[in-house]
Order: sequence, then structure tokens, then C-alpha cells
Amino acid sequence: LDYSPVRCVRVYRQTVSMKHVIVIFAALAVFCAVKAQDEVQVISFNNDNNVDGSYQFAYEQSDGQKREEKGELKPVEGSDEPALSVKGSYEYTDSNGQRYRVDYVADERGYRPTVTKL
Repeated sequence: LDYSPVRCVRVYRQTVSMKHVIVIFAALAVFCAVKAQDEVQVISFNNDNNVDGSYQFAYEQSDGQKREEKGELKPVEGSDEPALSVKGSYEYTDSNGQRYRVDYVADERGYRPTVTKL
């Protein structure tokens, strides 16, 4: 067996180099896996804003997210000023793969959501 200092240094350098190569390849594999995921694309998008203050919009994305909303100014009893009344919904998938839909109303009485598992 050759235990000369030159041989020991050479073996040490090869070991360190292999460790670096392994770490670099592991990092590269993680980076490639993250980049391989598809970017989220907008499938559809509609947006209408009206001069009377009402509006509506809707969109759907390639990852399954959806949202739609309509808003309008409505008279409020006992007030000279109208209030914005909004109705809408959105759908999404949580990190466990469970799909949800949230329907909501927001007006002078507050935000009132209803959540449904799909």
C-alpha cells in the first residue's frame, strides 16, 4: 500500500472533487425539476367597467383557478350615498389536491362567504 503524502493529497483532492460534483448535480436536478413544472397560463379573461360604477370580470387559469365577480352601486336605506354591492366566486385546489369553491357577497352588511368542497 502506498501511504505517501503525495498519494494521500491526490486521494483527498479526488474525494473533495467528487463531493462537489455530487452537490452540483443534486442542485442541478432540483433546479431542473422546478423548471419542468408548467407555467400557469390565462385561459380566458373578461373585464367590463361601466360609467355607472358597475363592473364585472372573470378569468380562468391553466392550473384550474377560476374567479368571477360582479359589482354595482345600490341605494342604501337611510343614506344619500349608494354602496357597492359585490357578488362573486372563485375556485382553487389546495396543497393536498382538494378542490374548493368560495361564493361570496360583499355589501353594506359585510363580507359573507360560503365555502364548498368540490
